[in-house]
Parts: sequence; C-alpha cells; structure tokens
Amino acid sequence: MKIKIILVSLLISMGLYASAISVTTTPGNLATVVAENTEETTLEIKGEINASDFDFIAKKMVSLTSIDLSEATIVAYSGEPILLGQTNYQANAIPAYALAGSKIQSIILPNGLQVIGEGAFSSTQIASISIPQTVTEIGMGAFSNCDELTSVTIPSSETILSSHAFIDCDKLASITLGISKINASTFARCKSLNNVTANSLIEIGENAFLGCVALKEFSFAPSIKLIGNGAFQATGLSSVDFSALESLDSIGAWAFAQCNALTKVVMNNNTSKIGEGAFFDDDSLVSFNMPLSCTAVPSYIFKGNTSIDTTHLLSHNVTSIGKYALIDLNHITSFTLPNSLQYIGDNAFEGWISLISLDAEGIKTAVPQLGENVWEGVDQTNVSILVASDLTEDYKNADQWKEFNISDRTSVEGIEADNTGNRIAATFVGDNLVIKAYDVMTQVSIFDSSARQFAVETTNSNEVVINTADWACPFYIVKVILADATIATLKVARCN
Repeated sequence: MKIKIILVSLLISMGLYASAISVTTTPGNLATVVAENTEETTLEIKGEINASDFDFIAKKMVSLTSIDLSEATIVAYSGEPILLGQTNYQANAIPAYALAGSKIQSIILPNGLQVIGEGAFSSTQIASISIPQTVTEIGMGAFSNCDELTSVTIPSSETILSSHAFIDCDKLASITLGISKINASTFARCKSLNNVTANSLIEIGENAFLGCVALKEFSFAPSIKLIGNGAFQATGLSSVDFSALESLDSIGAWAFAQCNALTKVVMNNNTSKIGEGAFFDDDSLVSFNMPLSCTAVPSYIFKGNTSIDTTHLLSHNVTSIGKYALIDLNHITSFTLPNSLQYIGDNAFEGWISLISLDAEGIKTAVPQLGENVWEGVDQTNVSILVASDLTEDYKNADQWKEFNISDRTSVEGIEADNTGNRIAATFVGDNLVIKAYDVMTQVSIFDSSARQFAVETTNSNEVVINTADWACPFYIVKVILADATIATLKVARCN
C-alpha cells in the first residue's frame, strides 16, 4: 500500500515538474532546446531570442500560461515570412500579435524591451502587467480585450501609448500613467475602471475613456491642453473641475456627453474652444459657467438638462449661440441674453415651454440675427421681453422677435406710477419680494409689464413677503389695496 502511495506521489511530482521548463537559447533555436517539451504551461527563457522563437511559441507551445523573459534579450530577425508574414522584425520588440489569443496569464517582460507590438497580447488572460521603464511604444490594441487584466502601470513619460491599447478590458480597475498623451480609445469601454493616476498628461485623445461607467472621479493634471472628442462620453463622472487648468484651451465635441451622474462643471476662463454637444444629455447637470474667453456657444452643447442653473450658463461675451444649443431646457422661466449676442442658431431655444420673460436690455447695437425656428414650441405671445429703448421698434419689426411681448424701460415706467404719496415700498431679498406699507394692506397683487397676474394675496398686515423664484422676471408691477380702499402701485426691478 505504501509503495503505491509513493509511486503516485512520484508521478504527480514528475507531472508538476514537467509542466515547467527553463531554457537557455540563441536566436531562432528555441524549438531545438525545447524539443519535445511543447506541452509545458510555464516557460523561462534565458539568452537571446528573435521573432521566429515567438512564432514557435504561438504555434507549438499552445498550453503556456506563464512566460518569464526577464533574462532574455530580443534581437532582430530577417528571413523567411513568419507570424503575420513579415520577413523583418526589429530588436527589443515583442512582435505584433505574437501571443494574441493565447492562454498566457502572466508574463515578465525583458528589462531592455523598447516596443510592445500591435495586438501583441490582445485577447489573452493576463491579469497584471509591469511595463519596463525602457519601453518607448505600446502598439495599437496591444492589450485589447484582456478580460482578466485588473491594473496597469506605465512609468515612462517617453512611452507612446497607441490607440485602442487597452480597449474592452472589462476588469481593468486601476491605471497609473507617467505619459503625456493618451491616444484615441485607449481605455474605451473599460467598464470597471475607477482609479486613474496621470499627473503628466498634456492631451487626452478622442474617446479615450468612452463608456468607462465606473469612472466617477478624474483628477485633471494642470498641464492638460486638450481633451478630445468624446473623451469622457458616457462615463460615471459626477463632477469636473477645470478651474486650475490654465493651459486647457480646447474641449472636444461630445467630450462629456451622456454623463448621467454629472452635476457640476467648473470651467477655466482661458478655455476658448468647446466642441458641439460637449455636455449633451447630461440629465443631472446643475452648475456650469461658460468661460469668458469662449464667445461661441457650440451647437447641441446642452439638451434636456432640466436642472441646470442659468446664472452663469452663458457669459456676457458670447456673440453666437449654435443650433439646438439649449434645446428642451423646459424648466427655465426667465433668461438674460448675453450683452454681446449677435446670432442665435436654428432651434436653439426649442422646447422652453416654461419661459415667461427674457431680458435683452444689455444688447445695445443691433437685434440679434436668428436661424430657423429658434423658439419652436415657445408661446411667445405670453413671454415678455425687455429690450434697449433704441432698438424697441427694430424688435417689433423683426421676424421671430415681433411675436414676443416687447417693452423697454421707458414704456415700463409709463405703465404705472405710485400716485399715493409713496405709501408703499418694495425690495428684493434674494428671490423674496418684500412689500411694506405705512397703512394696513388688505390685498397684494403682482403683475408683469403686460398686466399678466402672477400672484394675489389677501392680508391684514403692513408687510407681505412673496417668493418670486418661479417667475424670475426682470421687473414687476406691485398693486396694493390699503385698508382705506386706496389703491397704490409700484414698479420694482429685480436686481441680479
């Protein structure tokens, strides 16, 4: 019985030993030194190898799960077509697609390695990878579709990280980058990615983090100059702060579109270029400030962002608003147009169904030109607009403007006057309109310049406070009935 147990143990030990092999070789001779041992799962290589040895590994050692190249040197190859049919392969480089689709779970790369070729480890089961400091280029799709890869460190600032290098790595959660540029779609659809350390970035390429739904925070390096098209589209970001990014000049089209958790964006005033749709369909966005250096509001930049605060939405330097730029902001009741505004594009304000007042008084030179259907869906006849006195008649004769209820400061002051000896006074405290009288008031009514009534309250007091947050008109008419039946009226301008 003991003999049988010893024999079984010996066979198991031999089996385990036979699954690993360590060889010392010269370029192109790996097949010779491995000989019949092609079923091993672990391989350690010492000495010099070339692309033909990778060809042998890919075609003959299909059971390998682990490779140690720490004491190996890759030399150049020139000869018969191998791997992808090429006849020449450079030194210190993992050939393109050398181990793609293999069973490799771990690999230790050569210390002097310079290039990881295109698709070299794509669709493998590698769980972690340490990139040597000597690497200067990681090829396109080099680690794409590595479903078990969880973390990556790329230390060298000189390394070129090519497009799609880590795309669709489902379990990749953490990356540490010393590089200056992330190319197109490098980490796209890495759905578990939640930790990015990248302190030297200058440029983030197109779709770099597209679809990284677990990415809730991103610390933007002060050195960043450009964020490419779709770079963070459909990510889990909850806020972005560019306030310290003095070098950030450009944010690409759709860069932060469809970020459903994004609530706050803090811009730097040096950013002059924002691409179309940059914050399109960010349903939770509340706070945004348009940079002072950005004079053109891009098309489709906001759409349906029904919680957004309009206080700093557009800077006074804005000269044009692109088509569909502010479509379906259906919660806004009052809006002030930028003082420098010259043009509004097609359907820019479509769907503003809650709008009741516009303030265009700061526009002094000319009535802004309009594209088609700018106010589609807006009941313009019930929207009052305050304009500069010198342009009143121009607005009344301009297509798509003349449908509004147009007035200027001169006409407003002529609407009502307090003919009761200043027996009432009114002032704004935040959104609250505070109305006081020297006599007891029995009724207080609030109107706009078109005599549209917003509120009426019965009272028996010398002071009434009315919240106007839902109206936000630029000015109001207050009508008060005093206890002696005297009617007092007063015009009150909102101070922003």
